[in-house]
Amino acid sequence: LLPLLGAPSPLPLYLLGFLFAFLEALRMVAAGALLADLLPKEALARARGQLGAFYAAADALSDLAAGLLFTRSRPWTVGLGSGLLFLAAGLYRALPLPPRSSVRPEGRSLLGLRFLWESPSLRPLLLQEALLGLAYAFFAGLLPFVVLRSLGEVSWILGLLGAVQSLGGALGGLLVGAVLGRLGEGGTLRLALGLAGLGLLGTALLPPWPLLAGLTFLLGAGGALFGAVAGAVRLSQAPPELRGRVAGGFLFLSGALAPLGPLLG
Repeated sequence: LLPLLGAPSPLPLYLLGFLFAFLEALRMVAAGALLADLLPKEALARARGQLGAFYAAADALSDLAAGLLFTRSRPWTVGLGSGLLFLAAGLYRALPLPPRSSVRPEGRSLLGLRFLWESPSLRPLLLQEALLGLAYAFFAGLLPFVVLRSLGEVSWILGLLGAVQSLGGALGGLLVGAVLGRLGEGGTLRLALGLAGLGLLGTALLPPWPLLAGLTFLLGAGGALFGAVAGAVRLSQAPPELRGRVAGGFLFLSGALAPLGPLLG
């Protein structure tokens, strides 16, 4: 990796970015299915929320830490990142793996999406998640134009809004268990959609940036709540032998919808 960092062409970095995104997709699918195998349904949503909160916090802090380290020592930054990746792989390997199912699902790679679509209880949830993901992509594509052009703010405000949204996502993930205990699955999903919708609709009014920060916080919290609970419902209702394909099929759908947001914006 070190010679690539000094290469004059950005192509090697693009290839590395593609590779890391591909591996991250595999990790997300495997980790989601494994978590559903290890935990009962009532604990799955809470665990997904907590993991999402830690992931959001680590993602926000890692960008800052990587930037500071990279300006001081490129080799140390790459070495530390590689070491953390191997440590994470070792921790995953140490998890107690459930026994493999003797049933092998027959069908192509989109069998998971077909299962979600043909399930009467999961199809509405799939459509809601797809629309919410499209709205998120639309918001992410328009936010720079709203902040820098429509509001005329400086660029650091845009970074601050991203951090506030991550903070909202972290808090929303930590509150999954408490909200579920009070409102149940249906009430939590409705609350999450309401918070996310309020954040999106409020942004369309072009408020000043302090109010916009509050709206992005609500958007992050609502998205984290909805994602944790909806993912738990989706994976807990899938047969064990289909959980990997269900997680992969939903990730494929999310990735396919993501480019539409900036294009529509």
